[in-house]
Order: sequence, then C-alpha cells, then structure tokens
Amino acid sequence: MNATPGPRARALPEVDPARCTGCGRCVAQCPPKVLWLETEAPGGWGPKQAVLHDAPRCTGCAQCAVVCPFRAITMVRRSEIQA
Repeated sequence: MNATPGPRARALPEVDPARCTGCGRCVAQCPPKVLWLETEAPGGWGPKQAVLHDAPRCTGCAQCAVVCPFRAITMVRRSEIQA
C-alpha cells in the first residue's frame, strides 16, 4: 500500500534531543503518524527519542509541539531548515 503524500507543510517539527525524554506523547498525537520513537542501541534498547521520519507527509499541524510537556519540539519554517 503506497502512502499518499500530505499537503506541503509550512513548518516541520524539530526535536531537541537534550529536552526529549521519549515519553511518546507527540507520537500518539501525530495525525499522519510521521513521528516515531527511536533508540540509539539496536533492538530497541536504551533511551528513546522522538524523530521525524517522513517529512513530506507531515501536515505541519503542530499538535506534537502542543502536547510535549518538556517543550522539546519546536516548529521550524521550511525555509529555515538546513538541506
């Protein structure tokens, strides 16, 4: 099943690894399911971090940033994102 790309978002979530605790609230709130939790160690062991995996499908809704209790997610305009 192919994923249909979402509308082009004006801003994308940027996760601050120093503030992210890996609680998963942003992942649960993400409507297009483009945020995932990842670990540095193989097999899912170790501390978790939220990561934007599918930027083209992100709608830019900012719900992830709103629900983050640690203020680890900020919305960054696409023009400000380093390519």
